[in-house]
Amino acid sequence: MNDKIWVEKTGKTLRLRWNYEGKKQALSLGVADHPVGRAFAAKKMAEISMDLISGHYDPTLLKYKPRKLGANPTEISAVELFQRYLTYYKQARSLTHGSEVKLTGIASKLQGFVGNIPANKVTDAVAKNVVSQWLESASNRTVKEYLYHLKGCWGWAKDKYHVVDPNPWDDSLSRSRSRDNNRVPKQPKPFTIAEFQAIVSAFVNHPQYSHYTDFVLFLANSACRPGEAAGLRWKHLGVDRSTAWIGESISRRNQKGTKTGKARTIQLNPVLKQLLIARYERLKPQQDDLVFPSPKGVAIDDHNFCNRAWKTILTSCQIEYRTPYNLRHSAISHALAQGANPIALAEQTGHDKRVLLSTYAHAIDRQVLFVSINDRNSDD
Repeated sequence: MNDKIWVEKTGKTLRLRWNYEGKKQALSLGVADHPVGRAFAAKKMAEISMDLISGHYDPTLLKYKPRKLGANPTEISAVELFQRYLTYYKQARSLTHGSEVKLTGIASKLQGFVGNIPANKVTDAVAKNVVSQWLESASNRTVKEYLYHLKGCWGWAKDKYHVVDPNPWDDSLSRSRSRDNNRVPKQPKPFTIAEFQAIVSAFVNHPQYSHYTDFVLFLANSACRPGEAAGLRWKHLGVDRSTAWIGESISRRNQKGTKTGKARTIQLNPVLKQLLIARYERLKPQQDDLVFPSPKGVAIDDHNFCNRAWKTILTSCQIEYRTPYNLRHSAISHALAQGANPIALAEQTGHDKRVLLSTYAHAIDRQVLFVSINDRNSDD
């Protein structure tokens, strides 16, 4: 018996026992009590003793466990590792159907790129190769989102399974962020005032889609995201209908928070104030009712609205197709062109200030902003 670590027989196999910080530790070796098994035990004892002395001891014991497959594996494939992470992630969080599909898709893509490679064989070089293949069929923004989950998966697996340390997805994620920082923001093409007026008129007069007129007017006059407007309830509006609390969103009829995860209160212009007052008097809704439900009284499905009503109206107006989300871009662009304060506008629209300034710089009214200062003292 070692004075710090000793080996003992348990059933037909050997295990090690020792104390660490006053707590009993045990490690089953899975080898029989014979000369080869005893030699293996001695080697493992020496490894643990050295780590205890040098300060590199792993209290999770994963470092000392054999790499094994089977019912309780410590070494599994990269794909299986992500699938186990997905199971954990789904239990820890309330996922929408879309998020679950997206995460399942990552596992499928990973299978195609790395096959059955063990998770501990996924090095930085392997991660780079995966990313380069991914970028052939997906945008950098999408790949970056995938990398967040892969990095999270490998971080979660540390001390549970044998994986590479440091995290092999770190550098790839850093490079993806760098590509984003160097990307020239795509300039949105807003609807002109004339185009917007034609769209509203077409909705008003359409026998099937006139129901959505107020919804479209709200989007264009508030710069809300379509999901935010679809999730708006009467209890979220101020008593005089001049403000709206934006803290919930509905996409594919699934309720969630705003895109940024932050709630905000916006000031509504006189057009929307009167629209909401008239709408309330006409509908006599309950406080928890949706302000803009579908014709069937349920939440508007953004996918159906876009593919049916929106496309039909734009085609009838002979207007170049842009998504309903473009009403948000249009509202922001026209507000900046009229001299709105960009910082205040970012607060009202729930936009990142830097992104708003870089994306909509072309729309900001260019005028002389600096005060004229005489460079000479008038007394000279």
